[in-house]
Amino acid sequence: MRQLNRLNENSYIPEFLFPLFWEYEPESVDIFKHADLVISRIMARGTWASMLWLRKTYSKNRLVSFLEKRGRRVLPPRELNYWAFMGGISAEKREKWVKESREKVDVWGAKHAH
Repeated sequence: MRQLNRLNENSYIPEFLFPLFWEYEPESVDIFKHADLVISRIMARGTWASMLWLRKTYSKNRLVSFLEKRGRRVLPPRELNYWAFMGGISAEKREKWVKESREKVDVWGAKHAH
C-alpha cells in the first residue's frame, strides 16, 4: 500500500518546517520513519503552508489512519475537527471524537501552583 506521494528522493522535512521541530535535530526528521511525529506536529501547530505540504506529502488514507489510531487522542479539539472534516470523517464520528477530546483531563491545567 502506497502511503506517501514521493515528491522527490529527499525523505527529510524541508527547512521551512524546522521551527515546528525545535526540540529535535530537524535535519534528521525523516518523513517515512517519523511520519506520526510529522503528521501530529503539523496537524496541531502547522501554518497554512505546512498544512498544504502535509496534504501533498501524505495520502488522504495515511492522514485518516493517523487520526483514527492516534490523532483523535492527541490533537486539540479544533484541530481534530478540522482534519477529520478534511479527511471525510462522518459528522457523527467527528462530533464523538471532539466531545471525547474536550472531556480529556488537562494535566497541566489541573495542577495548582504551590
